[in-house]
Amino acid sequence: MVGWIYWTGERRWRPRVEPQRVLGLPLLAVGLPAGGRGRRLRQGARALLRQGARRALAAPGFDGWEELREAGVSPVDPLPLCRAKGAGLALALLEHMPERRRAVALRGGRADETAWALAEELCPRVGALLLDLDRGEEELAAHLRVRYGAAPLHLGQGPAPAVSLELSPRNSPAGTPLRLWGEPELAGLTLGLGQEELPRELEPLPLLELLWETGRRTLEEITILPGRKALDRTGENTYNTG
Repeated sequence: MVGWIYWTGERRWRPRVEPQRVLGLPLLAVGLPAGGRGRRLRQGARALLRQGARRALAAPGFDGWEELREAGVSPVDPLPLCRAKGAGLALALLEHMPERRRAVALRGGRADETAWALAEELCPRVGALLLDLDRGEEELAAHLRVRYGAAPLHLGQGPAPAVSLELSPRNSPAGTPLRLWGEPELAGLTLGLGQEELPRELEPLPLLELLWETGRRTLEEITILPGRKALDRTGENTYNTG
């Protein structure tokens, strides 16, 4: 069970607790009354924990997560979904470039399963894949060379990357960064459901993460949408590149 926590502005003794369904997803909605902010957040957390809900959704800009975490309730983390869409996000940023000019850096502390999956998806679809991995880089490069006949280069040995997929913090910048660690930052892009509208009452990425991890939407049904910061491209296209 996952919660949905929100402020009602009502004058009540206790939070309003009721089951809800959003896009087929069952949620335990907890409406927090007005008055005594910290106390209300603790009440909401207890209401969720009694039903076994240790994760919750909330509206964009909800500012009660620090108190909820202290009480044992965490926000839904959208990082797994963002990483699964990482190659598609990079390609969406490069969509206006010819394939041979697309240079992408894959950066992180080690070549884990996520790095391998991203490298395998990107290698045949870009002009240059540049690796910047502290551990396991040589093994991954050898695998890509055998499988695709490509020779990935270490960052700094080839062309400057236009986009950098970052799986962990890095010291120096390299191209437009897609931060796929901690709180994801998608270079102005976002994720959605194509023409299907998401409820404005909930933060989109955590909601999409839940829809994906529960099997209610496939990775292909979750689309990549442009934003104002997406390199120098404008328009209202919807991308579904992976």
